[in-house]
Amino acid sequence: MDFASMTSADFNQNPSKAKKVANDGPLVITEHGEARYVLVRYSDFRDHWRRPRSLYDALNHAASSFDDDFTPERVTFEGRDVAF
Repeated sequence: MDFASMTSADFNQNPSKAKKVANDGPLVITEHGEARYVLVRYSDFRDHWRRPRSLYDALNHAASSFDDDFTPERVTFEGRDVAF
């Protein structure tokens, strides 16, 4: 998803324009060339912020960095003495 962006100086000069842009999607506000803030409609924020999801959903999310090829090393208890 591409985000619209605006410098903080432009945002301060014309907040109405920023709100209009944020109606179409998230607006990234930059300071010194780096993203600092995101302006979104409240309804989008409410619908998407900290939505509870299962571990399965989190790992299957398209943006997940989960590696499907991960195979952990098998753990054995050989050579470990247990005293009771």
